[in-house]
Amino acid sequence: MISTIKTKYIKSGLIKNLSVAFTESIITKILNFINILLLSRILGPEDYGKYSFIFVAIATCSAFFDFGMENTAVRFAAREQEKNQSIFGFYIFVKLIIIFFFSAIFLIFGEDFLTMIGKSEISVFSPYLVIGFVGESLLFINDTYLQAIKKFKARAKINIIRYLITLGIIICLSFNNLILLKYVVFLYFIPLLISLFFLLKYVSFLKAFFLYSFNKQLFKEILVYQKWMILISIPNNIIGRIDFFLVSLWVTYKQLGIYNVAFQISAVVSFLPFVFGKVLLPKMAELSEEELEDNFKKIFKPTVLLGLLMLLVIPLVNFIVPLIFGDNYLNSIVILQVMLISAIVAFIIVPLEQVFYSIGKPNYITVGKYVQISIILILSWYTIPTFGMLWAAISVLIARVMYGFILMIFYYKYKRSKTLTNI
Repeated sequence: MISTIKTKYIKSGLIKNLSVAFTESIITKILNFINILLLSRILGPEDYGKYSFIFVAIATCSAFFDFGMENTAVRFAAREQEKNQSIFGFYIFVKLIIIFFFSAIFLIFGEDFLTMIGKSEISVFSPYLVIGFVGESLLFINDTYLQAIKKFKARAKINIIRYLITLGIIICLSFNNLILLKYVVFLYFIPLLISLFFLLKYVSFLKAFFLYSFNKQLFKEILVYQKWMILISIPNNIIGRIDFFLVSLWVTYKQLGIYNVAFQISAVVSFLPFVFGKVLLPKMAELSEEELEDNFKKIFKPTVLLGLLMLLVIPLVNFIVPLIFGDNYLNSIVILQVMLISAIVAFIIVPLEQVFYSIGKPNYITVGKYVQISIILILSWYTIPTFGMLWAAISVLIARVMYGFILMIFYYKYKRSKTLTNI
């Protein structure tokens, strides 16, 4: 029985794609860890806090203004493989409109907005925020297409090259004593430069959309699904780094740098839910509802067991942080431990999320996400000013556990309704 299941997954390519995706993430996380180590130690907590604010703003905006279209493009391109060029043409067309609109808005009003939230020191770097946003947004398109057609090796090579280039530039700046914030922000050009190599591919997608398009029924189905993805993506992307932005309201740039170091180290574990979901979605989108239920049973128990085993790495944090980052970042230890537990919880929830995405029921996730973000906002708002920035991480953990319980309730409710329908 076990050998049959193993053979089935090998033939399906799931294990192979998981191996590639995990290998890519491990390599990129190691490279990113080295980058963060160099920048945090050389810039110091104060300037690293400013760098972190810019970096997190770019990452959050590029993900937020995708509005969940990445998930929609992957699901329908995997299902309608003969029309995937047209589907991605539509995705790029909408994406370019969004990029142009919000870039223009920020160039006009960005300085006023940063001043309003008490971050006027960052306004001098506004052009780099826009450049980074455009570059990261375009990289989303590249990653999404390669994910949809299951070209995980090509995706891995691109992402690894990106981090190698970043590391090379940081090392060059370091050797020339130029690790200053005014030079480091040039790193935000890298995603944009990489995306230039995909211009011809963008043109071919747009041509396929305008010339060959897809039928009205499919277009309507995409729009209905995307409606739910927008509702999901808003809280989902806010949840991603809402703790960071809430902390930034009450602490100094130095403390912000310490908090972000904890977040970056936690990426050693937090990348797992992201990678797991990337690989599972195109695979599970191809299955029938009966196959999905069977697939979920086989994946969920090993996922829980692996998550529990990962808890064993948490005590090591007490030795790793002072050894590698120095005494300036000792306050990040407890924050990091909470973040690691939160990342493990997110990893365990992934198979459950992918079931709802694949059966076209993202409304269940939508409800859970809005409950999750409400818990984070309420807890953070009342705890961070009084008890400190540790409670930003604790609030995220509590909200994520509650989100998992909500999804489980919806899953068993869905199974029960399905059983009654069959009867």
